[in-house]
Amino acid sequence: MMKSTHLLKLVTFSTLLVVSNIISCTDHVTPEPGSNCTLRNGLPRFYSCEFEITKAEFIRGLDVNEIFGTVTKDHPDITLPFSYAWFNFSSVPNTKNVTYKVNLHIKRIANPSISASEGYIIDKPKGTAANILNSIVGEFPLPTLHPQIPFVLKNPSVGDSAEFITDAEFHIDVSYLPPFNTPVYTNYTGNVLFLLHNIATSKTLIAPPHNYTYRTDLAEAHILVNPTFVD
Repeated sequence: MMKSTHLLKLVTFSTLLVVSNIISCTDHVTPEPGSNCTLRNGLPRFYSCEFEITKAEFIRGLDVNEIFGTVTKDHPDITLPFSYAWFNFSSVPNTKNVTYKVNLHIKRIANPSISASEGYIIDKPKGTAANILNSIVGEFPLPTLHPQIPFVLKNPSVGDSAEFITDAEFHIDVSYLPPFNTPVYTNYTGNVLFLLHNIATSKTLIAPPHNYTYRTDLAEAHILVNPTFVD
């Protein structure tokens, strides 16, 4: 009887060891390429996305510690007062040109599938939130008239985050409603999409056999901004 009890305990302990090893291995399974992001058509991206832009903080003036609005992937809407822009210029009565400082929070979610031998860049195409996600890349890297200087991410380990401060420029058309000439800001174009590229990966994906064309498909991460402008 004692031998049977001892044997049962031994079998039970061995079973627990096997189960625990399976669980331990499961916790550390590396995701297959493409499992953490999708293309515009809903299919997995050939290479797993390295990053996500968790939020874009809009800065009042030039004081990086004064955040007046935040955009996230699920909440792209933001109200941008002209008085908070660090650059605000009207060349003619019916237009405005404004520029805001933006702090992008970038989190690494996977190691690079292709070595970032050429570095990373932030792409900021101009358009409106309604149409920018349909934009395609004509050249990559960006055209020579809009050069980008590759930057070094300070926290490259998976799970770590880095910050990158850039500009968001907008050109707005202004109309005036009678009888008091109340300004109305309707039409605009500007930096409503921020994308992070591993230059080497994007070059690979835009070439055969992949032939990716959408900016968001080429990028390791992106975030959309849908602004409303007020005085």
